[in-house]
Amino acid sequence: MNIMVTGGKGYMGRYIVEELLKEGHTVINYNRDMSLPFENPKNIFVIGELNDIPRLITTIQEHKVDRIIHTAGQSHPDISLVMPVGTVEANTMGLLSVFEAARLTGIKRIVCYSSDAAYGHAKVDVVTEDQPLCPRTPYGVTKATAEMMARAYNWSFGMDIISLRSCAVYGPGQVMPEFARDAIKAAVAGEKYSLPRGRDQKFNMVFITDVVNASIKACFSEKRSDLSAYNISSGYQPTFGEILEIIQKNIPTADFEVGPGDIEGWDVHGFFSIKAAEEDLGYKPEVSLEQGMKLYIDWLTAHTF
Repeated sequence: MNIMVTGGKGYMGRYIVEELLKEGHTVINYNRDMSLPFENPKNIFVIGELNDIPRLITTIQEHKVDRIIHTAGQSHPDISLVMPVGTVEANTMGLLSVFEAARLTGIKRIVCYSSDAAYGHAKVDVVTEDQPLCPRTPYGVTKATAEMMARAYNWSFGMDIISLRSCAVYGPGQVMPEFARDAIKAAVAGEKYSLPRGRDQKFNMVFITDVVNASIKACFSEKRSDLSAYNISSGYQPTFGEILEIIQKNIPTADFEVGPGDIEGWDVHGFFSIKAAEEDLGYKPEVSLEQGMKLYIDWLTAHTF
């Protein structure tokens, strides 16, 4: 198939492009900046803005796009606190432009990304997809809005848009603020890592290759229900203290000073159920916390991000 990936040069986009190419698909790699072509002729770079609907339509038609995986946008709640307008423009208006271009060209299946931030606080033991959305940041609001827009396009125009409520994504290449990465980088550099509180903060986490796996499954699977949004996690929810213990096991010289309690301002969630994604999409996480952290530590020992 010909799959358009918006933001194919971004963190998640790069992994998705690589996996699609491995599976033999042609990728239309849609980004806002210039890129030199890769050696693989099936990785076709197109320069364009998300809000340029004519450009999106021309790209879809010229390259006979079959499906879209939409990764482009502003991807962190903390950044939305300092640039809320830019976050809304990218994550809401940009997403709407992609949906509209797809509708006008007859594309049904789009995979887009929601977030655990759409829930806000979800102080229940197990978080399922019917948990009310009550976001607490502009970023979270854009993700809840994206889900509602996707449902509206599905109901009104017969489209088949799937939203993935991804939790905290970690692994090689992550440049956005991320607590595990920052603790690892400090340990690798021989520096002390300190936080006044946060050792008891629980994180639903997903290794980058697992969320990519979920993305590919969502792009091609035949769904078994009319659910349009799915929790995506690796099936574990460690405390930050447990993460620090794993890091220290791998780097005995690590020096951590993190106080008890939750991280101030951070959403508190129960354990993410991924039963719906397993049953509907065939998604099964493969990377354990210990495996993921070891891979991440080894990577950050040799790379900046």
